[in-house]
Amino acid sequence: MSVLFALRERLCDWAGDLWFRLDRRHREIVRRNLAFAYGEEFTPEARERLAREVFRQFARFAWEVVELLVLPREEIKRRVVIVGEEHLQAALAEGRGLLVIGAHAGNWEYTVAGFALQYQPLAVVARDLSQPWLRPLARRLRERWGNIMINKRRALREIVSHLGHNRIVGVVMDQNTASAEGLLVDFFGQPARTTPVAAILARRRGVPVIPGFSRRLPNGRHLLAFLPRLPLERTADVEADIRRHLQAQSRAVEAWVRAAPEQWLWLHRRWKNQFPELYEDL
Repeated sequence: MSVLFALRERLCDWAGDLWFRLDRRHREIVRRNLAFAYGEEFTPEARERLAREVFRQFARFAWEVVELLVLPREEIKRRVVIVGEEHLQAALAEGRGLLVIGAHAGNWEYTVAGFALQYQPLAVVARDLSQPWLRPLARRLRERWGNIMINKRRALREIVSHLGHNRIVGVVMDQNTASAEGLLVDFFGQPARTTPVAAILARRRGVPVIPGFSRRLPNGRHLLAFLPRLPLERTADVEADIRRHLQAQSRAVEAWVRAAPEQWLWLHRRWKNQFPELYEDL
C-alpha cells in the first residue's frame, strides 16, 4: 500500500466519522435500517460499528466521484476489475438485448465507467438528482465515457428501444418505489416495494436478466461481478411468474449486500413504503 493511498484511507475514515457524528438524520436511518434488517443477528455494538463504517465507505465514494471527473481514462480503466463477462456474451448472443440488475453497493458509478472503457457503453436507468445545481454534474459523471443515462420517469420506451438494438441496459432495483410502481418482495426478511421492470420484460419479451454488482476492493480498485443469468419459470400465471422472478432478483441483491454490508446504501429509507413508522421523526 502506497503512502498516498494510506493517507487517503485515513482521511476518508476521518471524514466518515465526522459525518456520522454531525448528521443525525442519516445516522438514525442507518441505525434503524440495520436493526430492522438484521434483528438479533448482530449485537447492538456490532451494528453501531457497522453503521459507522457505512459512513466511512460513502466518504470514500465522494472522493472517488472526484477521481472519476479528473482522472484519465487509462487510470480509471486500470482500477476496475471485471469478472463474469461470459454471462454477458452468452445472453447477448440471443439477440434480445440484456438487462443487468444492479444495486447501490461499492461504487457503482466507478464500475459502470470502467465497463464502458473496457468493453462497450451501456444504457443505465437513473433518477435525476433533486438538487438542480447537481444534475448537470451527475449527468456528466454518468455519460463521460459514453454511457447513456435513461431518465427513470420515461424509461420504458427507451429501455425497449435499446434492447431492440441488442444493447445492455442497467436497472438498479434496490430502492423503495411508490405503491403504483412496485411489487412487494422479501428483502432481509421484510416486505419491500421493488421495481418489477426487469422481471416484466423477462417474462413478456424473453429478455435475459443477469445481476451485475460492484464492490470496493482493499487496494483502491473496484470489482464489477456479473453473475449467472436468473432463471425464469413460465407458467399460465403471468403475474406469479413476474413476482417469482423479481423475488430471485431481490435474493441476489441481498446475498451481495450480506457479503459486504458496510458497502451498501443503508442511508436510503428502503422500507418507507410499507413501514413509514420506521423513519418517524426523520
